[in-house]
Amino acid sequence: MRAMKIAAAVIAVFVLLSALLYWEFPQVILVAIYKSYEWQAGVEAKEIQVDGYSIPYYEGGEGEVLVLIHGFGDSKTSFLQAARWLTPKYRVILPEMPGFGDTARVAGRDHGIRSQVETLYGFFQQLGLRRFHLGGNSMGGHLSVAYALAYPEQVNRLILISASGLKVTEKIPFSPVEKPIQTGEDFDRYMDEVFVKKPWIPEPFKKHFMAKSAQDFEWMNEVRAQIRADPDYILNDRVVGISQKTLIVWGKQDKIVEFASGEAYHRWIPGSQLEIYDPGGHSPQYEYPHRTAETILDFLER
Repeated sequence: MRAMKIAAAVIAVFVLLSALLYWEFPQVILVAIYKSYEWQAGVEAKEIQVDGYSIPYYEGGEGEVLVLIHGFGDSKTSFLQAARWLTPKYRVILPEMPGFGDTARVAGRDHGIRSQVETLYGFFQQLGLRRFHLGGNSMGGHLSVAYALAYPEQVNRLILISASGLKVTEKIPFSPVEKPIQTGEDFDRYMDEVFVKKPWIPEPFKKHFMAKSAQDFEWMNEVRAQIRADPDYILNDRVVGISQKTLIVWGKQDKIVEFASGEAYHRWIPGSQLEIYDPGGHSPQYEYPHRTAETILDFLER
C-alpha cells in the first residue's frame, strides 16, 4: 500500500511539473522536441568562429556535402525534420546565419545578402569544404543563388525552395513589417500566409512565438532594410549566369514569395528542374519534410 502511495505521489508530481513546463516554460519543451529531431536525423549541434563571430550549425551523415540554409526569421532547425532522410546518404550541414536564431545581434554588422555570402565563404573555409551541394528556403535560397554566382567553382548542384531574390510582381521583397505579431488573430493570419497545411500549435507555444516576435521586431526590420539596400537584393538580370544543375521547389499557394518567382527562376536558369507542390505554402520542408527530402534526393542522385 505504501509503495502504491509513493508511486501515485511521483506520478502527481510528474504531471504537475509537465503542466508547469507546458504553460510557463514552453521553450523547454521546444528544446526537447528539437533534441528528438536531432537524434532522428543523426546530427550534432556544433559551433564555429568566423572572424570572431560564433556560428551555430548542425552536422551529420557521411558522403558528399549538402548544405541547406534557413529563411528569414528562421534558424538552423529549418531543415532538421527533413534531415533524417538525407543524412543516410549525405554529409548534411545546416548553418545558422548571423542575426537569426541563437546568433548574436551585433549592432553595425551588415546582414545584407552579399555580406552573408562572405560569411558563408569564411564558414566553408573553416570547415575545409571545397565543393558541395547548396540550397535553402526563402532567404536561404536567395543566399544560395548569390553564393553560386560569387563562387561558382565551389557549388556542385543548386536547390532553391521558395527562394527570394527576384522581383517579378508589384510586391516588394523584404518590405518592412508594420507591427509585431501581438494577438492570436495576428498569429493565425501569419500561419495562413506561410502554410497551406498548417501545423497545430498549442496556446503556450503561440504565446512564446508572439513574445519572440515582439522582442525581435525592430531588429528584423533593420535586417530587412539592410537586405533592400544590398547590391545582391534583386538578381533578375544575373540568374541567367547560373551554370549549376538547379532544382526549384515551390508551393503553388505560396503567399510570401509568389509562385511567379519560381516560374521566373525556372525560365531564366538554363536547364533547371521545377517541382510544384500543390497544395503547398512557403516552407515545404515544414509542411512536407519527407517529401521535400525525397525530392532533393531524387534530384541529387539523378
